[in-house]
Amino acid sequence: MSVASETGSLVFALARSAATLGAGVLIASGRRLAATVAAYLLVGLLLAVSLAFLTLSAYRAIVASVGDVYAPLIVGCFYLVAGLIAALVAQMRRR
Repeated sequence: MSVASETGSLVFALARSAATLGAGVLIASGRRLAATVAAYLLVGLLLAVSLAFLTLSAYRAIVASVGDVYAPLIVGCFYLVAGLIAALVAQMRRR
């Protein structure tokens, strides 16, 4: 075996190892990105639901001034707090 053949074999092995490592890093970062996007979608969904409940409650409160407006307000505030907590957890997870 010649030195050039061994050097070429070593370079090929090094390139293959670098490609394998790069693929592993790419897969790991893709999973992290997917988890982050899913967390933010959940936060957005919770905030949208809270906005819907709070809007419905405010409308019914203005129209009726009394009655069963407290239940949607309570549920809307619960979703709002849940959305804010989920946003906090998503931020803490990124650090």
